[in-house]
Amino acid sequence: MPETTSKLFHRLRDRESGEAFLSQERTAPTCARVLREILGRSGMSASEWIAGADISKSYGYQVLRGERMPGRDILLRTALALQLPLKETQRLLAVGGCGALYPKVRRDAAVIFALNQKMTLLEAEDLLSSLPERSLFGKEL
Repeated sequence: MPETTSKLFHRLRDRESGEAFLSQERTAPTCARVLREILGRSGMSASEWIAGADISKSYGYQVLRGERMPGRDILLRTALALQLPLKETQRLLAVGGCGALYPKVRRDAAVIFALNQKMTLLEAEDLLSSLPERSLFGKEL
């Protein structure tokens, strides 16, 4: 289990434990690794995720191998397809280098609502269309 933030702050106060902590090799989680972890926990196969998020097979496997970085809309489609909670969606967006969902932005608020209501990807698309807001399948700006 990872150390809590307060324990890490405490370790960094002391010279020896701070130097030991800083010398440890740390690898930041990648989008591909986090996505593979999420798929493993959900029990969904890679091909089921690819179909559920409606992305091309070759692109999906490139994402899982870490060869491509998915855009924000693909990560949001992934979150909806996997029925991720908001907190895990925000983590996926962060490791993907994308902006977090922000409730003061109407489109983001609609996606947050869809996630909280456990809407399917198509239901979320219907909601966005009814507002009207940009589709999760459109070109990213």
